[in-house]
Amino acid sequence: MIDEGTSKRRALLFLMLAAPAPSIGAAFAFHLAPGLVGNVVYALGKGVLYGMPLLWWWLVRAGRSTFPTPTAHGWRTGLTSGLALGGLILAAWYLVGRGSLDPAPLRERAAASGFDTQARYLLMAAGLVFANALLEEYAFRWFLYGRCRELVAPVGAAVLGALIFTAHHVIVLRAFFDWPVVVAGSAAVFAAGLVWTWLYERKGSVWPGYLSHMLADVALLWIGWELLF
Repeated sequence: MIDEGTSKRRALLFLMLAAPAPSIGAAFAFHLAPGLVGNVVYALGKGVLYGMPLLWWWLVRAGRSTFPTPTAHGWRTGLTSGLALGGLILAAWYLVGRGSLDPAPLRERAAASGFDTQARYLLMAAGLVFANALLEEYAFRWFLYGRCRELVAPVGAAVLGALIFTAHHVIVLRAFFDWPVVVAGSAAVFAAGLVWTWLYERKGSVWPGYLSHMLADVALLWIGWELLF
């Protein structure tokens, strides 16, 4: 039987190993060493982020199932929150952002990454919506928020988890936009992280948050489409 202190130390260790990984990868890929080195560090960061939960699941959970299917109400809540978040994103874009952002940095980065054609952009968008959104819910809500939940009270855990989720987005956004946009975008990511944490806490499953996350990403990718094409 593992005592509470050992459980908390273990949670802290996994948290310290996994939480900085995406930010370190993004910093190298977008700022410190763009190119081969940056891409390798970025891939390693993603490997740690998504590999640590698997290690924890194997060592601590002993492979027991942790992804229950939500109820119909859970799916409806995910759908409703996703439509609301997507609607807010598009409203902010059309009311404030459109026409005020310089698309040149984004177009340069898209060209360097090979996503400057419509077909490639759509393939990348599909990967983000269907795969990356699920991986982020699995890593940031199920695993990282779960470890925060072992260390602090639920509200503090939700805030800490959302901050961890936001950190690497700040680094990525800064590669494309000036600070006012970075601050606004990061605040939106933080708020979305809180919403998806709430969904996970209330519904006990990553799937409602995944559906909500997908719809928010669709709105963001539509904005990217308008800026690029």
